[in-house]
Amino acid sequence: MKKFQVQQNIREQSLARITLALLFLGSILLIYTGFTIASGIEVFSKDEQPFGKPYDEWLGKFWNWGLSLTEEQSHPPNGSCMINKSDSMVMVFDPAIAGKHEFECDITSKDGIMIPSWNGVFENSNKDELPVNTPPEQLSKMAKEQLDLGAVTSDVKVDGKSVAKLDEITSMSPNNIVNTKVNTMDNFTEIFAKPFNLTIPENTFLPDQVTGTWPSGGHGWFTFLKPLPPGDHKVSYSLSVQGLGADNVASENTYTFHVKSSQTGNTTMNIPSNDTILNSNITNKSSSLNTTMPNQLPSESINGSKAGKI
Repeated sequence: MKKFQVQQNIREQSLARITLALLFLGSILLIYTGFTIASGIEVFSKDEQPFGKPYDEWLGKFWNWGLSLTEEQSHPPNGSCMINKSDSMVMVFDPAIAGKHEFECDITSKDGIMIPSWNGVFENSNKDELPVNTPPEQLSKMAKEQLDLGAVTSDVKVDGKSVAKLDEITSMSPNNIVNTKVNTMDNFTEIFAKPFNLTIPENTFLPDQVTGTWPSGGHGWFTFLKPLPPGDHKVSYSLSVQGLGADNVASENTYTFHVKSSQTGNTTMNIPSNDTILNSNITNKSSSLNTTMPNQLPSESINGSKAGKI
């Protein structure tokens, strides 16, 4: 009888401990869930179309802005605002520009944010030997094969909380086959751009470009944040690209966004909003250039040396 009572007491004590543990875990989950909802941080999923546009259409807008920048505009001072707004999407500084950059901008609670990682554009200008009748769809494939090589890691944080991570390696084999190994791709989307026309003005910040409007393609990894709630928010994103020798990249970028509930926002820098962004790895046709930015690469890379291979 005593043995039965002891066993019953042990069983009751065990059930009590399990119940307390479950209640504790439940409270933590409730607190965490409440924090996540309260923070209002959401990311567009791969199955969504941000503001009614497929992902592959946003890259053309991103790059047309980038090539429209002048030399002065491409080197904004810390504390200024460097964004481009297309429809309801805010595009931010290209992390391929090495170093630490800090910006401060006003946006609205209806604006999404397009955050780039490693990415490139490939235009079929008359500067090189790529046939004029090259299928436009091929240009985006070439952007990845010739420009977006390397061991890439990126981390996107909003108010100190990580919301997106990327860890992938893309390399070219000796027999010219591209291999991509994805270790982590949380809330990042790999995008092959829908063919678009890229306009390169005479005063673009990149040297040795053929001015005009050219059929183009692009490729890259991006995170698309849904509109942030009103208030002040810090959005930071980092990029590390290794395996390219002298062309390796390391950058950290932080935006302080003052999110207004109104429909308009002011920026501290007058950047043209005609459609697309700063550079990542710009090339012309078959030249295999990796011309990210003047302060990222040595002059011979900007002028046309091939991107290093892993």
